[in-house]
Amino acid sequence: MARIIICGYMIRHPVVGNLLAFFHYLLGFSKMGHQVIYLEESGWSQSCYDPSYRNYSDDPEPGIRVVKNLFSRFGINAELGFINRETGRIYGLVWDDLKEALKTADLLLNIGGVCWLPDFKLCQRRALIDMDPFFTQIGKFAIGGLEDYQMLFSYGTNIGQFGCSIPTHGRDWLPTVPPVVPEIWTDESPTNSAYLKSNTDIPFTTVANWTAYGSITYEGKTYGQKREEFLRLLDLPKRSPFPLELALCGIGPKERKQFEVAGWQIRDSQFSENFEEYQAYITQSKGEFSVAKQAYVITRSGWFSDRSVCYLAAGCPTVLQDTGFRDEVSSGNGLLMFSTLDEAVHCLNCVKHDYLRHSKAAREVAERVFSYRIVLPRLLDLALHSKSGHQTTNFLGDPP
Repeated sequence: MARIIICGYMIRHPVVGNLLAFFHYLLGFSKMGHQVIYLEESGWSQSCYDPSYRNYSDDPEPGIRVVKNLFSRFGINAELGFINRETGRIYGLVWDDLKEALKTADLLLNIGGVCWLPDFKLCQRRALIDMDPFFTQIGKFAIGGLEDYQMLFSYGTNIGQFGCSIPTHGRDWLPTVPPVVPEIWTDESPTNSAYLKSNTDIPFTTVANWTAYGSITYEGKTYGQKREEFLRLLDLPKRSPFPLELALCGIGPKERKQFEVAGWQIRDSQFSENFEEYQAYITQSKGEFSVAKQAYVITRSGWFSDRSVCYLAAGCPTVLQDTGFRDEVSSGNGLLMFSTLDEAVHCLNCVKHDYLRHSKAAREVAERVFSYRIVLPRLLDLALHSKSGHQTTNFLGDPP
């Protein structure tokens, strides 16, 4: 079994929707028997969000408590460390132990690329997982930093392929997908059965950041966020066979009113600060309907959502905007892709006509494509043993 140091963005932003994007790696590797250490650094001043008071400070303790509680809830026996890069103070570990852990670890896996200290180079094998394709490649890594990793993975599964316009900077980006631990999304209670949901007026939902960090202009072209793509579908509720609900942060009152008038159900996403409420929101939804960031769509990135894998694992049929993700995954059963308003209506009607089949198929897609049992062994094998990123890899099928 391997000793893996995982770097992420959980302590600084301990909101469940964000936490799970990293936590599925920790839980998955732990369930596979690997020794895991979680490490995070402050990144910048006042970077730590406290969900109880909804403010930012330099104090990581609120986030540390949330992450430790999550570890305890799921039986993860992992060390945890947080470093303030400005003061050098370390929480949870001591420097000598941390340096020894870095020297002896088999792999440092930097998920998202929002952690980096020179000491990380003490680990001889380092891999980056890009969760935000296009924005990563034109951002801080575009001018340096990529050389710190032997292997680069990306949720932009089309990077380097014909039709994808994301710059590679001369490096190979191996495709990977967000893993899910399906068993934490199984709700077999009678009140949450697929049969009951198929016969009630429960909405399709999603949880989203409306504008994130805003639009970006690159080489004279503007690349937006989810807001721009939802605006293209403003009139969808008038034609949808299901109610459509968006749990949002970052939407202003004017646009919120605009969408409510058009028939969308809009709610605040503050429930995502509580694990049980967030889990229930997903498992009790009829399905997920969502767009992708405009940049993911325009570039034909092949990106897939770490939130959508949770819906699929919960048996929720998932209707998503097409980013160029693999056709053989989106077979029209359980996971359906659209590009236009008419196609979105068609996808929702397909689910309406045979909800039980699509619910079962959603779980099957989660198990076949996104389960940690499939994704993580392949990722680990490539990260540890490949001598060069110049190769192709398939994220479908059986692990190596």
